[in-house]
Amino acid sequence: ASHRATASRTAPAMRARYTEIKNQFAASRERVSSALVDALAKTNVIGDERSTDSDTGTSASASTSRASLFGKRERKLKTRIAIDDAYYVGDQVDDDVGGAVDNLVRFDDDASSGATVGAAPRALITITRGTQMSFAENKSVFIVARIVRGDGTLKGRRIVTTSRSKTCEPVWNATRDFACAVDDDDMLCVDAYQGSSVRGIDRATLIARGQITMLALTRAGNAEVAVRLRGKLELDGERFGACMVRSDRARDVALKTTKRVFFVRHGESKWNEAQRDINIANMMRFDHPLTLVGVQQAQALGSRAAVACSHARQGVLVHANISDLSPPTMSPPSGPSSPMSQRAMSDMEKSAGEALCSSYESCTTCYVSPLTRAVQTACFLLHSHPNATGSTMRQVCLQSIREIKGVGGLDTVGIAQGDGVIARAQQKVAELINAHSASQLLSRGVTFDANDAVGQWWTSETDSDSTQEVEERIVDFLETIRFDASGDAVIVVGHSLFLQQFVSRVAPELAVSQDGVVGVTSAQAIPQPAANPFDDIPGINPFAQPAVDPFAVPPKPNDFDTLFATNASKSSGADDIAFTPFVPSIAPVMARIDERRDKKKIFEKLMNAKLCNAGCVALDLEFDERGRATLVDASLAFGSKFV
Repeated sequence: ASHRATASRTAPAMRARYTEIKNQFAASRERVSSALVDALAKTNVIGDERSTDSDTGTSASASTSRASLFGKRERKLKTRIAIDDAYYVGDQVDDDVGGAVDNLVRFDDDASSGATVGAAPRALITITRGTQMSFAENKSVFIVARIVRGDGTLKGRRIVTTSRSKTCEPVWNATRDFACAVDDDDMLCVDAYQGSSVRGIDRATLIARGQITMLALTRAGNAEVAVRLRGKLELDGERFGACMVRSDRARDVALKTTKRVFFVRHGESKWNEAQRDINIANMMRFDHPLTLVGVQQAQALGSRAAVACSHARQGVLVHANISDLSPPTMSPPSGPSSPMSQRAMSDMEKSAGEALCSSYESCTTCYVSPLTRAVQTACFLLHSHPNATGSTMRQVCLQSIREIKGVGGLDTVGIAQGDGVIARAQQKVAELINAHSASQLLSRGVTFDANDAVGQWWTSETDSDSTQEVEERIVDFLETIRFDASGDAVIVVGHSLFLQQFVSRVAPELAVSQDGVVGVTSAQAIPQPAANPFDDIPGINPFAQPAVDPFAVPPKPNDFDTLFATNASKSSGADDIAFTPFVPSIAPVMARIDERRDKKKIFEKLMNAKLCNAGCVALDLEFDERGRATLVDASLAFGSKFV
């Protein structure tokens, strides 16, 4: 009773004090905002963004009058900028703020920019990372960038990166096209916001701003340049670290481009095993690694891919989707007198299979989710890739392709970051098999890059991914694929739910023609080949159920010591028994191309069904001039199927 009485007496005073502090804060913020806006109008570095974006027709005259009035000051300011390569202006936000996802997806250009898409050189800039951003140690931060002319007017499109959480050294490596031509006297303005990029700029807090001339970026070539961030107009103002950027103006970027993505789902994980066995305790853990079966599945997929590529080089490939595997040292399964080699194979079938395998062999970059099961799958998969022995393969973590987290979903919560990601994957292999196998997890020719897997790259255990967050991640992934400079094809190791949402985002609207052929509305009809005379022969028909399912869970051996040198054994190093992949006992079978499939069914399968563990699907993406992606074709590869 005494506590309640005391609380009732002090409550009005506490409320009054809270209201007073709140009003003081609002007044202080208003004074700072007004001072910064006035300073902007005088210096004319940025100009009146609100008038420019709304295209009222008064921005040009206003800029002219300000330029004549403050011409001398403006020339001195530009000289100061050129010398320091970074002068920092104050706080002013566009009126057409919108959401971050809208900016990323729609890429709304300024009506007054006057830039012609395709004019050279284009403003292609990579926002690489942040340094010494102490304000982001326990918060989320994202970057907003614009191109500004010398007279203070905006040009091109505004770029918004995704948020990075709880790290003073955030990494983005986000290459973006500003959709405008740039001159040496143009400036790149970089704003650092605290908050969530999905919620938009109007709900975030502008912490610091910096800018740098395009001339300085061009002179640096492909090297990183630091754009120092400050909270005030003066150069001696409070520092908030720096944002590292890199200009790619010298790159010959095609407006229209096509990329092939070999999307691989991870092998069976401990969570999949716990779900099958209804083991709730194991399902409640974070970041599940692969099971022994999952390791076998990943190795088997790599072996099947190697066999398919070997057959393609020898000219005996029927299709890249081999339903079984033979060791790469064995001769091709079809001889000169076998029915398989005698059947007539169309030029389209042969070229499609060979092109698929050739694209896979040419891949030098493998983007992988930072979750342990995906990293382990990528490592085992790349053991059999031809570029893994030539020191040309890169395994790059990409947090945007991590699994989508629903309510619960603790298997999507990460544990390690940075170089700890690959260290955790090796640790779990050592616990599952032995230390020697863990040391050989990453092939000698593969370079591991933690990339943006720093800070809290995962969704926390108490949160779930919203539709807007998933959309933002998909757009970030598409932009990464679009500007990937390693070639026209990449390998991506990710998760089933992300694949479904990704295909739903890029799949086109399909229509049925009068001839009953289903395809892209504006595309040509898919040709119908003659019936295969060997469809009825057992063992050849790709639609027949095989005698042994290569993806079925093998029976657990009674004595693991006869198969693997586990931690229970005292042997180590060279005495360890080599870990060998699971090889089905049935004879290798080649599945022919089935051009009678229609795209609608394939796309619907990808959106509604799950790809098998350690399954692979080849996705052909087409990007238009504005960066919008469309899925033009998809096909299962290397013995994959839906479950």
